[in-house]
Amino acid sequence: MQVAIIESHTSPVVDEFVDKLAELSLVRYASEAVNEMDFDSLEELNESVKKAMEICQFSGISMKGNFLRVYKSYSEGITYDWRLSPLAYKLVCICGNTSNPNVASAIVHLIKNEHLNHF
Repeated sequence: MQVAIIESHTSPVVDEFVDKLAELSLVRYASEAVNEMDFDSLEELNESVKKAMEICQFSGISMKGNFLRVYKSYSEGITYDWRLSPLAYKLVCICGNTSNPNVASAIVHLIKNEHLNHF
């Protein structure tokens, strides 16, 4: 019996290229959901992002290409935001507080317009 061990190394240039390619799908900012969904606070937004990430994680969806933490500088200081894929942005929007009428409406709209044949 023969055993072959093949060691593969990727170059930092290739890794950087793959990362940049994944970032092309990050077209929205999480902070946009604050206005669109009328979130009450940044805490609600942060909790929504956390829930959206958990949904992706437990569904086997990669964080790369869906979520990227970015930092923004303002005259008041530095804050962070998230660049999101369209999927991640929709998840953030529906993971808000369900007592928020915009969140509740988005969830109902999503369910009414999707074919949930696997349930």
